[in-house]
Amino acid sequence: MLDTDAYASPAPPEGKAGVAERALRSAIVGCVLMPGERLSETSLTTEFALGRGAVRAALARLKASGLVSSTARSGWEVAPISAAEIRELIAARRHLDPILCSAALDDAARRRLTPLSQMHMALLQRPDLGGDVLPTIRRCERDMLDLLVNALGMPVVAGFLADLWDRSNRLVNFFERSGRAKFLPTRFSSFAEALVEGRTADAIAHLASANVALEAYLLDRFLETDAMVGRKSGRRAANKDKPGRNQRPQPPTGKTRTL
Repeated sequence: MLDTDAYASPAPPEGKAGVAERALRSAIVGCVLMPGERLSETSLTTEFALGRGAVRAALARLKASGLVSSTARSGWEVAPISAAEIRELIAARRHLDPILCSAALDDAARRRLTPLSQMHMALLQRPDLGGDVLPTIRRCERDMLDLLVNALGMPVVAGFLADLWDRSNRLVNFFERSGRAKFLPTRFSSFAEALVEGRTADAIAHLASANVALEAYLLDRFLETDAMVGRKSGRRAANKDKPGRNQRPQPPTGKTRTL
């Protein structure tokens, strides 16, 4: 019998525009590129070692994702943060997140989801969530979300959800950097357990509770920092008067966890 896998086409390499989008998305979600910051294609090409055409294509994709905006007069800009965006984001997640509960989990998906859920539960029981613990919990949650969204078999919906999760991460990262209050993780492992055990109603209830907690955190932090939100980065403005170009802080390693 022929081994058909031997003749299967290899996965095509990621294109330059895809690489550029991934790099700029990570910088925006991690708040290396701050909300309201003006973006120059030339500067981004130099700073991220990317081609001009790839940067332009990436910015167009990020605009469709709601992470950047553009005008004929001002050019590209990282999307500012507003109360309207927070409400829109939470409303969208309230309607779309429950679609994850319809994912058909095969045995392989269950075997991957269960250890992630167990690791998440163990990390939540740590008395101190400082250091790398909180980022690891969020990374674990995002891995579970990615597993579930891939099991849906709905690429368009998966794209919408990924954008919503990235936008949520950006908001949390911004408010955590500009204030002292951290967004504490919910018991996402309970949501995963409910799905594995077929308790769909419990899973949906957990998602609703998680979105309520996220909305409360974001709106509370917005009210505390509204004087700063959406303005040009003070770091970028200060750098204008300095010779040369300062190195940006590095974005967090790995993908950013959605909440």
